[in-house]
Amino acid sequence: MPSIDGQALAAIPTPCETAPQMSAAPTYPDPFTRTMLTIAATAAVMMVTIDATIAIIALPRIKSSLAASQEQIAWVLTSYLIAGAIATPLSGWLADRFGRNKVLAIAVLTFTLASVGCGLSPNLEVLVAFRFLQGATGASIVPLTQVLLLDINPPERHGPATALFGIGTLFGPMIGPTLGGWLTEYVSWRAIFLINLPIGAIGLAGFVIFGRETLREGVRAFDARGFGAVAIALTALQLMLDRGPMLDWFSSTEVVIEATVFGAFAYLAVFHMLTARNPFIKPAIFKDRNFLLGTILSALLGVLLNGVIPMVTNLMQQLLGYPVILTGLLSAPRAVGNIFTILIVGRLVSKADGRLLIFTGMTMLVSSLYILTQMSLDVSQEELMLVGFLQGCGSGFLFLPLNLIVFNTLSHELRNEGSTLFALTRSLGGAVGISMIQAATVRDTNVVQSYLVEAVRPDNPLVDWLRPDFEPTNPASVAGMVGEIARQATMVAYVDSFRMLFILAVAITPLCLLMRIGRRRAAADALPPIHAE
Repeated sequence: MPSIDGQALAAIPTPCETAPQMSAAPTYPDPFTRTMLTIAATAAVMMVTIDATIAIIALPRIKSSLAASQEQIAWVLTSYLIAGAIATPLSGWLADRFGRNKVLAIAVLTFTLASVGCGLSPNLEVLVAFRFLQGATGASIVPLTQVLLLDINPPERHGPATALFGIGTLFGPMIGPTLGGWLTEYVSWRAIFLINLPIGAIGLAGFVIFGRETLREGVRAFDARGFGAVAIALTALQLMLDRGPMLDWFSSTEVVIEATVFGAFAYLAVFHMLTARNPFIKPAIFKDRNFLLGTILSALLGVLLNGVIPMVTNLMQQLLGYPVILTGLLSAPRAVGNIFTILIVGRLVSKADGRLLIFTGMTMLVSSLYILTQMSLDVSQEELMLVGFLQGCGSGFLFLPLNLIVFNTLSHELRNEGSTLFALTRSLGGAVGISMIQAATVRDTNVVQSYLVEAVRPDNPLVDWLRPDFEPTNPASVAGMVGEIARQATMVAYVDSFRMLFILAVAITPLCLLMRIGRRRAAADALPPIHAE
């Protein structure tokens, strides 16, 4: 047996010396506290996500009630989106600096009070101001509650916890049009904002009573230059995307200025991120393969999902002539399918390959878009309900495994920042998708309408065959023909846009197969994470 000299013995640490260096087992809240925090987080998320879509269906009523023009009423949505774009990147730093639970409680309180202000607004200016405050305070709620649920649950419960978060995140936007249509039709447009009061009270009570704070040590100083460049770039981009369709894009001086400002400050933001010692956005976060691919996929899904829902809603109301309440009811299967699949995927995610679940969700989304590409003005209500149900099921299969794969390999110190960037890219993808689809639809409508008008001539036998009652010398008959031509041209433009989204969905589906199943993080989760609650 080899001998051990005194120096070797002295070099061996004693148990007392090693104890301070050993990692203690992670501690999590008791089941009751965890349940209360989960309820609070879900309520807060649903409040914000419902508000993102519930106002769209009530805009015509708000416009007439406040005597606003079409351009003025658009600021009800624009102000909310701009404020969210500015405040979302700041959420991660605020949570690290002041504590996640404190930031969430203040955000829920302010959002709720701003909702009451929106519901009681006497004019458009006050409504736009409170909508801006809603967007600014609501920006931090969704990403920070997502990380909260991961940190208060042990690794084996991450699937069910994320499933509950997914219900709040996806159920909100999908039930928004239905709820908004009912409230607008039978109560008042002001009720779509006042309904946030009891929901916000539940969320606030949960965070104040059951939340506990553990501040992270060594938080970096606030990078004002980096944040300023990011905020200005995002504001210019959001303004360009929102105002572009109304101002005919780059034929407008305003849009050209906004595009120039966005390009200049986006370049400054990237340059600063790569050269500064402690940048506002850490470049190291993009070294995580799953986070990078998941963020790209999330942004493209924002284009698909946020783009197709307003189109289907407008199709039902404007082209098919459905009333508000019927439009809301036909949108309900989307929410039903979403909840149904999230509950199923919550049980499957710990047993099945997450990439296959994402692939299944993409297949459902592609199928729904294919059905839309085959639609006409004779579409039945059953087809519209089937499309909504498939989209809801697809979203349920996409959301949970994508979030788990993205954050499973991301280190704990980057989770706050990662969650805000993940949410930001999805919202920006949605904004880009909506603007892109609006521009394509308007262009295609004008092109198709010009072709159809050329064919409407007294000497065209098809006109006599298809519309024997058409009288070119009768103003009422001509007006009816013009309206029908516009209706047909818009439907063709919608189908072209659906076809574009279908091709995009098919193209990005294989992207999920490039991700890795991060099993190494499961072991890392055994190390003590930084809990904010």
